[in-house]
Amino acid sequence: MKKRWVLAGGAALALGALPQIVGASGDFGCSPTWALGLSRYECAGSALIGPRNDTRVNMAWLMREKAAAAGGSGASYPDDDWDSADFGHVFVSWDSMQATFWPKPRGVDTIDYDEDSYAGTLCQTLVSGAEAFRAALASSKTIEPAERAALSQARDLLEPACNGSDAEPAWPSGVTSRAGEDYLDYLKGAQAFYAENFGGAAAIFEKLAESREPWVAETSRYMQARNALAASQVPAFGEWGWYDNGKVDSDRAAAGRTALNGYLKAYPEGRYAASATGLQRRALWLMGAQPPLSRIYDGMLARQPRQDKAVPGLIEEIEAKLFFTRGMSGGLDAPLTLATWDFARMRQTEPMMSEYVPQPLSAEELEAQAPVFADMPELYGYLKASQAFHVEKDYRRVLELLPDDARRGSYTPLAFSRQLLRGLALEQLNDPNAAGFWQQLAGGAKGLYQRPAVELALAMNWERSGDIARVFAKESPITEPDIRVMLLQQIAGPDLLRRQASAAGATRLEREAALFILLYKELSRGRYADFVKDLAKVESGAHKNGWIGGWLGDVNHEVPLGLFTSGDRGQSYPCPALSQTARTLAKRSDDPGAQLCLAEFYRLNGFDAYLSDEGKREAAQLGGTPSLFLGDARTRADLYAGVLASPSASAEQTAYALYRSVMCYAPAGNNSCNPTDVPVSQREAWFKRLKRDYPKSKWAIKLKYYW
Repeated sequence: MKKRWVLAGGAALALGALPQIVGASGDFGCSPTWALGLSRYECAGSALIGPRNDTRVNMAWLMREKAAAAGGSGASYPDDDWDSADFGHVFVSWDSMQATFWPKPRGVDTIDYDEDSYAGTLCQTLVSGAEAFRAALASSKTIEPAERAALSQARDLLEPACNGSDAEPAWPSGVTSRAGEDYLDYLKGAQAFYAENFGGAAAIFEKLAESREPWVAETSRYMQARNALAASQVPAFGEWGWYDNGKVDSDRAAAGRTALNGYLKAYPEGRYAASATGLQRRALWLMGAQPPLSRIYDGMLARQPRQDKAVPGLIEEIEAKLFFTRGMSGGLDAPLTLATWDFARMRQTEPMMSEYVPQPLSAEELEAQAPVFADMPELYGYLKASQAFHVEKDYRRVLELLPDDARRGSYTPLAFSRQLLRGLALEQLNDPNAAGFWQQLAGGAKGLYQRPAVELALAMNWERSGDIARVFAKESPITEPDIRVMLLQQIAGPDLLRRQASAAGATRLEREAALFILLYKELSRGRYADFVKDLAKVESGAHKNGWIGGWLGDVNHEVPLGLFTSGDRGQSYPCPALSQTARTLAKRSDDPGAQLCLAEFYRLNGFDAYLSDEGKREAAQLGGTPSLFLGDARTRADLYAGVLASPSASAEQTAYALYRSVMCYAPAGNNSCNPTDVPVSQREAWFKRLKRDYPKSKWAIKLKYYW
């Protein structure tokens, strides 16, 4: 089987086959934990440099710090997409960070590799190599036209090797000149290389390195290095193509590095100098020489213009080749890459990558790193404070290491992280000055993702102090829509919701969300008379489309208020308008028909999951305190139970309640009507009662199973 070899070109190292789990980040759908200072990895990071962030995000912040990049430098928040729409501007993944600081042209989502380009294999140079070979032939003054034509045509004989053929090509027989023979031998060496006959290729390129033809000599010298590096990877590929970098032939990799150095010494300005320089990084990676590799990467991060489109590729290469590899023993001695690795080692848990990450970073080990950070005292101090916060849980030590500097006009990524971590330590110590600290810090938090993070911290402080109304007060410093709407959804009582539903200074999204939350909570808590009154606030023509409760994650931010006035009523069980159902329940809350119609409204309009998931937030998150809207939500299962317990329910109503109670578990046996399952025996009892007591009901006839 033809192997998909790791790229041999230095400029695209990050795109090769990887032997490890890439960089602690999935970026394939993510719901953030709405809190700061997490000591565990999450797919959604923040402006706080630390263990929560993807290592690539931390590297990017540090790189921008090194480049003296304060604030956005002309960048702007990216448009919402389905993967990150519920991040707001508080959280940032590696994908959304790239879209912020290094956006792709509109309409370009991914790199589309043509299958004929052999991208990611030894044959990636098949086409470009042919062009170079023929250009060299054309410029040679020692080869006759007939030989030149034969050799040019013979270059096409290399392609079968790239398609898995080991057969020897039918080389031209009319090439007799010394120069022509060298070009022909070069083709034989290239064919052996593409066919993965590295021993044969090595012998040919070694001989041709002394050729009198300048192009042949230089290219063969370069190919000696490529060939050695490719050969070093042979043991790393398993029977089924799995790649294990720990099995690389390090001696051959070292020989490849020696060959690269020899080429660069002989041809410092050569045609392959840039590629050879890049391949030195590959050689070090294959050798497992992490410290020198980290020094090269640090230098590149420091020199790279912060808005260069090549930055993301460099960062991905560093993560893929330096971090999370088997045998990663540390020993890094360059500040930016070492700091990035240190933050990963501060993670509280790393269940998916325990084999790649050593023991948590100790204070003693961090002290020993002082010489590496001699020229970066602010970063070193922040590392020590982060270790105290995340590993030692010594919050007073954090305050000692990070002096109060919350009154700046602006902050670099590192300076901001230092102050944000200080504020989080104040919160952990229940310091009464924490809220004031956040308000001061907000004034200078002007960089992208900075101000929203401070607003989250301040909102959580006020929420836990019982001052949620301050979030919505006039001139409130908290303006991030996601924070405000989340507090309305999770915490706000009816008075605040009613006020925000018509607040002149609120955004359309906030007003509509407040009204939606008010109406559904009134319905689900049995405040039917209030619901009827507040229903009049829904405007004619209000949207019915949109993800129930997910308007923040909906890129269109549409709140489906129209469901309350013109939602689906179905046909199998006829019901009046929802307003009439609510009026009936306002007069008699246990009316069987009205309860069934309210359940129908929930079922047909997507409220089941919304009601079942309500209130499920960790106490340490935004919205984690008890709701001020008193009462428990009644789900569909609760409504059916009310009908089944009602002595006034008709036979038809009871039969339908039994049918729907069973159908809550169709088809997989999971309860779609309530977060709590009932035993299978109970579902069986409903099924048997329906069949026994109401055998002629269409619901009994229709129901064939119980789950």
